Amino acid sequence: MISIVLAILAALSYSLSAVTVEKNLGRSNFISAVMVITVIGNLILWPSTLLLVPLSNINLTSILFFIAAGIMAPGVTRLFYYKGMEKVGVSINASLFATYPLVGSIMAIFLLNESPTLGIWGGIVCIIVGAIFVERAANKSRVRSMRIERKSLVFPLLGTLFIASSHIIRKMGLIICNEPIMGVAVGYLAALCFYALFLGSSSTMRISLFLNRQNLRFFWKAGVCLSVGWLLTFYALSRGDVSIVTSILQVQPLFIVLLAHLFLKEVEVISRGVVAGATIIIAGVALIAIF
Repeated sequence: MISIVLAILAALSYSLSAVTVEKNLGRSNFISAVMVITVIGNLILWPSTLLLVPLSNINLTSILFFIAAGIMAPGVTRLFYYKGMEKVGVSINASLFATYPLVGSIMAIFLLNESPTLGIWGGIVCIIVGAIFVERAANKSRVRSMRIERKSLVFPLLGTLFIASSHIIRKMGLIICNEPIMGVAVGYLAALCFYALFLGSSSTMRISLFLNRQNLRFFWKAGVCLSVGWLLTFYALSRGDVSIVTSILQVQPLFIVLLAHLFLKEVEVISRGVVAGATIIIAGVALIAIF
């Protein structure tokens, strides 16, 4: 039960971060936001790790798992996600991405010997369907008319595969060394190094990057919220199954819609689609909690 609570709190933290970024992104750009958020995370997490994690608990194999997971998500996953938005549109991209708990659950059966009950499978499906309802309803006004090539679907599908795999790898690392705060810190450092290499190979991206006081003011709160979200996710994974934690994290679209309605006034009326999605998500969470 504690893993479910931690995952819900993680989803709320991610949502707060997303809404904060959305609020200020028009005055900056995505590259600057990502770098500020990642730097803030490292500044928060590494001092805490050095203070709280005994040297005797550090395991090289687990560190390698955490590095790999950090490069995969948020590293590579974030690039595929935003490329998918560009190629297939917000709604389709988000809907495909919402299926990653199902992919992760199937992988967990084979790689981690997890055995979700029939009730948990029902909850997983409900949460995914509910998340898709919410995503489509929230993005309905932003869906643009575009011709979608089938090959473009590879971007959200690869993003889905990478984030699902990253949670499996994180769980493997935590099984070896159950130090969630160290896992988050290592993952954040790996993501920072990945982005630095990516920027180093792209002059266009470097031109877009501005690490200044203004961007720090815009995105430091998002960086704190995201760091808390990742930390809660690691603690949830350390106490629960991948199939359950990743599914519960998909309440995030519902939180984003509600927070955007409260703070950004983007959604003037909560539509029937959002209400239907919320109901299905809550039913899914209830099924997982009961079974």
